[in-house]
Amino acid sequence: MSELNLHVLTPAEYIFLETRNPEGIYNHATREKLYGIIKKLKFGQQNSSSPEKKLYRVFHNANFGIHIDKNSETRENITHSGKVKVSAKFEGEIVAKAVLIEKMASVAANIAAEVVMCKGKVFGDIRATHKLKITKDAEVKGDIHSPNFIIEKGAVFDGRCSMPNIKKPRLLLQLGEALKKTG
Repeated sequence: MSELNLHVLTPAEYIFLETRNPEGIYNHATREKLYGIIKKLKFGQQNSSSPEKKLYRVFHNANFGIHIDKNSETRENITHSGKVKVSAKFEGEIVAKAVLIEKMASVAANIAAEVVMCKGKVFGDIRATHKLKITKDAEVKGDIHSPNFIIEKGAVFDGRCSMPNIKKPRLLLQLGEALKKTG
Protein backbone atom coordinates (compact mmCIF):
# COMPACT_ATOMS: atom_id res chain seq x y z
CA MET A 1 0.00 0.00 0.00
CA SER A 2 2.97 2.34 0.58
CA GLU A 3 3.61 2.66 -3.19
CA LEU A 4 -0.09 3.26 -3.93
CA ASN A 5 -0.53 6.96 -4.69
CA LEU A 6 -3.84 8.25 -3.31
CA HIS A 7 -5.04 11.85 -3.71
CA VAL A 8 -8.64 11.71 -2.44
CA LEU A 9 -9.00 8.76 -0.06
CA THR A 10 -7.04 7.73 2.98
CA PRO A 11 -5.40 4.28 2.72
CA ALA A 12 -7.96 2.94 5.24
CA GLU A 13 -10.89 4.23 3.15
CA TYR A 14 -9.38 2.80 -0.02
CA ILE A 15 -8.90 -0.66 1.53
CA PHE A 16 -12.35 -0.56 3.16
CA LEU A 17 -14.04 0.06 -0.21
CA GLU A 18 -11.73 -2.14 -2.29
CA THR A 19 -12.45 -5.20 -0.13
CA ARG A 20 -16.24 -4.91 -0.58
CA ASN A 21 -18.61 -6.34 -3.18
CA PRO A 22 -20.72 -3.78 -5.13
CA GLU A 23 -23.65 -6.22 -4.86
CA GLY A 24 -22.91 -7.27 -1.26
CA ILE A 25 -25.24 -7.11 1.72
CA TYR A 26 -24.19 -4.86 4.62
CA ASN A 27 -25.61 -3.45 7.84
CA HIS A 28 -26.71 0.17 8.08
CA ALA A 29 -23.45 1.58 9.47
CA THR A 30 -21.29 -0.19 6.87
CA ARG A 31 -23.58 0.89 4.02
CA GLU A 32 -23.43 4.53 5.18
CA LYS A 33 -19.63 4.41 5.35
CA LEU A 34 -19.38 2.79 1.89
CA TYR A 35 -21.71 5.34 0.28
CA GLY A 36 -19.77 8.15 1.99
CA ILE A 37 -16.48 6.93 0.50
CA ILE A 38 -18.06 6.62 -2.96
CA LYS A 39 -19.44 10.17 -2.64
CA LYS A 40 -15.99 11.41 -1.66
CA LEU A 41 -14.54 9.74 -4.77
CA LYS A 42 -17.27 11.24 -6.96
CA PHE A 43 -16.60 14.81 -5.83
CA GLY A 44 -12.82 14.35 -5.93
CA GLN A 45 -12.69 12.81 -9.42
CA GLN A 46 -10.61 15.64 -10.92
CA ASN A 47 -7.91 15.15 -8.31
CA SER A 48 -8.10 11.36 -7.94
CA SER A 49 -5.29 9.01 -8.79
CA SER A 50 -5.70 6.22 -11.32
CA PRO A 51 -6.33 3.52 -8.62
CA GLU A 52 -9.03 5.76 -7.14
CA LYS A 53 -10.60 6.32 -10.58
CA LYS A 54 -10.61 2.57 -11.17
CA LEU A 55 -12.24 1.98 -7.79
CA TYR A 56 -14.87 4.63 -8.55
CA ARG A 57 -15.71 2.95 -11.90
CA VAL A 58 -16.33 -0.33 -10.04
CA PHE A 59 -18.47 1.21 -7.28
CA HIS A 60 -20.20 4.27 -8.76
CA ASN A 61 -23.40 2.27 -9.45
CA ALA A 62 -23.13 0.01 -6.38
CA ASN A 63 -26.41 -1.25 -4.99
CA PHE A 64 -25.46 -2.53 -1.57
CA GLY A 65 -28.03 -4.83 -0.06
CA ILE A 66 -29.58 -4.23 3.34
CA HIS A 67 -28.74 -6.50 6.27
CA ILE A 68 -30.80 -6.19 9.44
CA ASP A 69 -28.34 -7.40 12.10
CA LYS A 70 -29.16 -10.28 14.43
CA ASN A 71 -28.88 -8.27 17.65
CA SER A 72 -31.36 -5.58 16.62
CA GLU A 73 -35.09 -5.00 16.64
CA THR A 74 -36.34 -2.99 13.70
CA ARG A 75 -39.71 -1.50 12.89
CA GLU A 76 -39.83 0.10 9.44
CA ASN A 77 -40.90 -0.27 5.83
CA ILE A 78 -38.09 -1.25 3.47
CA THR A 79 -38.23 -0.66 -0.27
CA HIS A 80 -34.98 -1.60 -1.98
CA SER A 81 -34.05 -2.45 -5.57
CA GLY A 82 -31.55 -5.08 -4.43
CA LYS A 83 -31.25 -7.73 -1.73
CA VAL A 84 -32.54 -7.64 1.83
CA LYS A 85 -31.33 -10.07 4.51
CA VAL A 86 -33.08 -10.18 7.88
CA SER A 87 -31.33 -11.83 10.84
CA ALA A 88 -33.30 -10.12 13.60
CA LYS A 89 -36.73 -9.19 14.89
CA PHE A 90 -38.39 -7.10 12.22
CA GLU A 91 -41.80 -5.47 11.89
CA GLY A 92 -43.11 -3.54 8.93
CA GLU A 93 -43.05 -4.28 5.22
CA ILE A 94 -40.33 -5.42 2.82
CA VAL A 95 -40.33 -4.80 -0.92
CA ALA A 96 -37.10 -5.83 -2.67
CA LYS A 97 -35.61 -7.83 -5.50
CA ALA A 98 -34.60 -10.70 -3.21
CA VAL A 99 -35.34 -11.36 0.46
CA LEU A 100 -33.63 -13.83 2.79
CA ILE A 101 -35.10 -14.46 6.23
CA GLU A 102 -32.39 -16.10 8.31
CA LYS A 103 -33.00 -18.96 10.75
CA MET A 104 -32.84 -16.79 13.88
CA ALA A 105 -35.11 -14.06 12.42
CA SER A 106 -38.67 -13.33 13.44
CA VAL A 107 -40.49 -11.18 10.89
CA ALA A 108 -43.95 -9.67 11.25
CA ALA A 109 -44.33 -8.14 7.81
CA ASN A 110 -45.76 -8.49 4.36
CA ILE A 111 -43.02 -9.33 1.88
CA ALA A 112 -42.93 -8.70 -1.87
CA ALA A 113 -39.93 -9.73 -3.99
CA GLU A 114 -38.87 -11.70 -7.04
CA VAL A 115 -37.26 -14.37 -4.86
CA VAL A 116 -37.88 -15.11 -1.17
CA MET A 117 -36.12 -17.69 0.99
CA CYS A 118 -37.47 -18.22 4.47
CA LYS A 119 -35.37 -20.04 7.05
CA GLY A 120 -36.90 -18.34 10.09
CA LYS A 121 -40.35 -17.17 11.21
CA VAL A 122 -42.59 -14.98 9.08
CA PHE A 123 -45.98 -13.70 10.16
CA GLY A 124 -47.50 -11.98 7.14
CA ASP A 125 -48.26 -12.45 3.48
CA ILE A 126 -45.52 -13.25 0.98
CA ARG A 127 -45.71 -12.40 -2.72
CA ALA A 128 -42.80 -13.78 -4.76
CA THR A 129 -42.99 -13.11 -8.49
CA HIS A 130 -40.47 -15.84 -9.33
CA LYS A 131 -39.81 -18.26 -6.47
CA LEU A 132 -40.46 -18.85 -2.77
CA LYS A 133 -38.69 -21.44 -0.66
CA ILE A 134 -39.51 -22.33 2.95
CA THR A 135 -36.74 -24.44 4.46
CA LYS A 136 -37.04 -27.07 7.16
CA ASP A 137 -37.56 -25.65 10.64
CA ALA A 138 -38.99 -22.41 9.15
CA GLU A 139 -42.47 -21.17 10.05
CA VAL A 140 -44.73 -19.07 7.82
CA LYS A 141 -48.16 -17.88 8.93
CA GLY A 142 -49.84 -15.93 6.17
CA ASP A 143 -50.95 -16.18 2.58
CA ILE A 144 -48.50 -16.98 -0.20
CA HIS A 145 -48.66 -15.96 -3.84
CA SER A 146 -45.88 -17.36 -6.06
CA PRO A 147 -45.61 -19.33 -9.32
CA ASN A 148 -42.83 -21.51 -7.84
CA PHE A 149 -43.25 -22.62 -4.25
CA ILE A 150 -40.96 -25.06 -2.45
CA ILE A 151 -41.63 -26.18 1.11
CA GLU A 152 -39.19 -28.56 2.71
CA LYS A 153 -40.19 -31.38 5.04
CA GLY A 154 -40.27 -30.08 8.61
CA ALA A 155 -41.37 -26.55 7.69
CA VAL A 156 -44.61 -25.09 9.05
CA PHE A 157 -47.00 -23.23 6.75
CA ASP A 158 -50.36 -21.93 7.92
CA GLY A 159 -52.25 -19.94 5.32
CA ARG A 160 -53.55 -19.99 1.78
CA CYS A 161 -51.39 -20.55 -1.27
CA SER A 162 -51.92 -19.21 -4.77
CA MET A 163 -49.65 -20.43 -7.59
CA PRO A 164 -50.49 -18.56 -10.80
CA ASN A 165 -49.22 -19.65 -14.19
CA ILE A 166 -46.54 -17.41 -15.59
CA LYS A 167 -47.68 -16.20 -18.97
CA LYS A 168 -45.04 -15.29 -21.48
CA PRO A 169 -45.41 -11.78 -22.83
CA ARG A 170 -47.00 -11.70 -26.29
CA LEU A 171 -43.86 -10.29 -27.95
CA LEU A 172 -41.74 -13.19 -26.65
CA LEU A 173 -44.29 -15.69 -27.95
CA GLN A 174 -44.21 -14.08 -31.39
CA LEU A 175 -40.42 -14.06 -31.39
CA GLY A 176 -40.35 -17.75 -30.44
CA GLU A 177 -42.75 -18.61 -33.27
CA ALA A 178 -40.67 -16.62 -35.78
CA LEU A 179 -37.50 -18.42 -34.70
CA LYS A 180 -39.20 -21.80 -35.17
CA LYS A 181 -40.30 -20.86 -38.70
CA THR A 182 -36.88 -19.57 -39.76
CA GLY A 183 -35.06 -22.54 -38.30
